[in-house]
Amino acid sequence: MRIIYIDRTDSTNEEAKRVPPIHGLCIVAREQTGGRGRRGRRWLSERDKGLYASFVLRKPEKNLGILSLAFGYSTFVTLSKLCKGFYLKWPNDVYFNGKKVAGILLELLKDRLIVGIGINLTYSQEELSQFPVPATSLTSEGISFNRELLINNLYDEVMRMYERLEKGKFGVEEFERNCPMLGREILVIEGEKKYMGRAIGIGKNGTLIVETEDGIRELHSADVSVREERWR
Repeated sequence: MRIIYIDRTDSTNEEAKRVPPIHGLCIVAREQTGGRGRRGRRWLSERDKGLYASFVLRKPEKNLGILSLAFGYSTFVTLSKLCKGFYLKWPNDVYFNGKKVAGILLELLKDRLIVGIGINLTYSQEELSQFPVPATSLTSEGISFNRELLINNLYDEVMRMYERLEKGKFGVEEFERNCPMLGREILVIEGEKKYMGRAIGIGKNGTLIVETEDGIRELHSADVSVREERWR
């Protein structure tokens, strides 16, 4: 287990870019000054109130389309060891009680894959209310945890998932079984365009398959935003 603990950084993902490409290296920070999520959104990163970690992994040669799903799933598995009730939202967020508790930021570089994972640990609902997406923390939900054990379990699950991806042993069906938005009506936001549809499944390449008035569409996380309404 290769875990580096640092006190403060701009972003653990940026730290993961500055270190040698050592497969399995994990950087954990107590605080981030420039934490970010997907599509450049700010990720709340106050001192000791969240788990901020980034993994340095060998750049995979296959299964690139499902990397986001896979590591979202490994985070879900880690949190599910604490209690029941966690579930997934496409493409990689972990939710509890209708609110986001963890998110993933993947960056694929020439010489490495960086998997950034953020988990809200002790934030209050008031602190999290400033964000447009409903969010929560483990403490706010009354979920007990041991920080060191949580980090170690996350490390194990991420490395186990990488091995499964290398061997082609992770299927999107595992994600689908724990993603209650499937089969429900959703609001899709693509730039300035908004429309309603029904999420009916996940493609083998990680896309979200949505049934709309105009037919079936496949959505990619890089350029769309999906917001659920009236589910869970």
